[in-house]
Amino acid sequence: MQLKDKVAIITGSGRGIGRAIAIAYAAEGAKVVITSRSREQLDEVANSISSKNGEVFAVTADIRERSEVQSLVKKTLDQYGRIDILVNNAGINPRGPFLHTTDEDWNDVWNINVMGVVHCCRAVLPIMQIQKSGNIINIGSGLGEVGHANLSIYCASKAALHRLTQAIAEEVWQDGIIANILIPGPVKTQLSKPAWESTDTFRGQSDPWKEPEQVVDSAVFLAAQPTNSGMTGQILSIMRRNSP
Repeated sequence: MQLKDKVAIITGSGRGIGRAIAIAYAAEGAKVVITSRSREQLDEVANSISSKNGEVFAVTADIRERSEVQSLVKKTLDQYGRIDILVNNAGINPRGPFLHTTDEDWNDVWNINVMGVVHCCRAVLPIMQIQKSGNIINIGSGLGEVGHANLSIYCASKAALHRLTQAIAEEVWQDGIIANILIPGPVKTQLSKPAWESTDTFRGQSDPWKEPEQVVDSAVFLAAQPTNSGMTGQILSIMRRNSP
């Protein structure tokens, strides 16, 4: 029970990596706040957690909208009185040649992958500062470290997220708050389905496709870090190779 009585918000937790992390955190004793735009998906995850006697609170929210994020945070405080962990997992990953991308494509990705994280961090950090403790975990990508053809928007958004996380970490460590990046490597999710259906390893190289459940040990490790002395501003990659 490494996370006993910790209150954790996990965005994009209706499916994929977010769902797996939510279930794992609940199993470790956390009070899990799951959120996404799909109520149907949230209800399925909530039922899965509740059936194993885990504590879960489901809130639909669109992280692109600052007002909805603020409402999510208020509901969490009304329910539990504190926020210990924020996992920014929600994201989208459109594919296509750079010259075929549109302003709308860029805005869609940026508003979720970057500004969604900004909205969430802005909403929870003042609470964590009052508590003098808090843990932010942002789900990054190897594609935020090395570019990839036909994924220009996603690569740019994840690179921005990595630097944003490290900048935040530098600003809030004296408040007892840590912020880190988890790079899961290639994971079988709905976003990556076209790729993993066609090959057993990412780009045909040595990194095999993982199931979302194979990410959770690292996510629990980061969530269990002591906020007054644990690692911060770091990139924890569980890829088998340094570049995607």
